[in-house]
Amino acid sequence: MTEDKHQCQHHLDPLCNHHNVESASQQKTGELYKDDFHRHEHGNHHQHSLPSDKKILTVSFMCITFFMAVEFWGGWRFNSLALLADAGHMANDSLSLLIALLALFLSTRKQYYLAGLNGLSLIVVAMMIMREAVVRWHNPVMLDALPMIGVAVLGLIVNISVAWIMLKSNHENLNIKAAYLHVIADLFGSLVAITAGLSAYFFSWQWVDLVASFILGFFILKSGWEVLWQAIQLLLKPKSSLSNV
Repeated sequence: MTEDKHQCQHHLDPLCNHHNVESASQQKTGELYKDDFHRHEHGNHHQHSLPSDKKILTVSFMCITFFMAVEFWGGWRFNSLALLADAGHMANDSLSLLIALLALFLSTRKQYYLAGLNGLSLIVVAMMIMREAVVRWHNPVMLDALPMIGVAVLGLIVNISVAWIMLKSNHENLNIKAAYLHVIADLFGSLVAITAGLSAYFFSWQWVDLVASFILGFFILKSGWEVLWQAIQLLLKPKSSLSNV
């Protein structure tokens, strides 16, 4: 009996091994199918988000560009560097939104080049703001505080509205994410301009405008470098490893 049992086990073993191989093969096929399904779903998500992203970026671009012109005029008219700094940042926001919009029509690698350009332009704007703050520190200019506050409050409302609109966009895209972060930074820039205006109006602290502008310039410089560095890192990756972000 023992000998027959061993013989049966000897004959069954190949069948068991074959069954195990089939199970492993089915499991692997199932995993591959699951991966393909996820990739398909991810691709569909990007395709379905494209029309929405285009609309969101177009509306945001128009709002920011219009008020950028208003802030440049307000900064020049009321001698406020904080307003000019915020307008300069809004100009970069406008460029960032335009780049993000154009990038939707380009390949992944070209999108990263545009993101790098986006970050570089932020750095240039930041250096210009900080330089002007130092110049005005040595050659002070009197602010027309009350109208400046009014323009800055309108800018804050515009930035909050655009930030809310852009919450619905695809933040997996590097250029869209960068544009959104620029708008958020510009929102804080409007708060800085309001603070500087209130300080000048109630306490005659003209220096707050310059210090606040320098600080804002520093944060713009930091965000510009982060975007540029991230784009460089992505461009240094092998082409095969780049994902459509």
